[in-house]
Amino acid sequence: MLLSLYTEANPGRPKFSHTPHHDQAQPQRILAALGRKGGQIPTVDDQTLSRYHRYLEANLSLPFAAHFPVPSNFREEIEFRGTVRELLDPQKYLGDEFDGIFCKLCKGRYELNLPLIDLYLPEDDPNYQWIEDYWYWFWNWH
Repeated sequence: MLLSLYTEANPGRPKFSHTPHHDQAQPQRILAALGRKGGQIPTVDDQTLSRYHRYLEANLSLPFAAHFPVPSNFREEIEFRGTVRELLDPQKYLGDEFDGIFCKLCKGRYELNLPLIDLYLPEDDPNYQWIEDYWYWFWNWH
């Protein structure tokens, strides 16, 4: 994920910063998500995107809160917050090697179909690592 959580003077309120994260276990998690036991991480194509979609469908806790776009102040934290209701299957709906997997985000009375990579989640969200690993794979292997 492009963003991570940090706190400033107000420790009770999350803030977002542009800090990519990578850890030593991330390549193994990505390989597992793509159904591989080892070797090199495969590039993004229709087949690997479908595999990753199935993996995320099985592992993400839906629905979940996310921000789009990234908030920069308290008002935007509320205004930009939405709920991801579902992932859209790239074989049936939107999604390709240029935009990745799309999701359905509900914001108030509106429904938006957005690329999953455009969402921002705080690090303490249970879905953060799943989205972070997907983001890392998508941007580095497409």
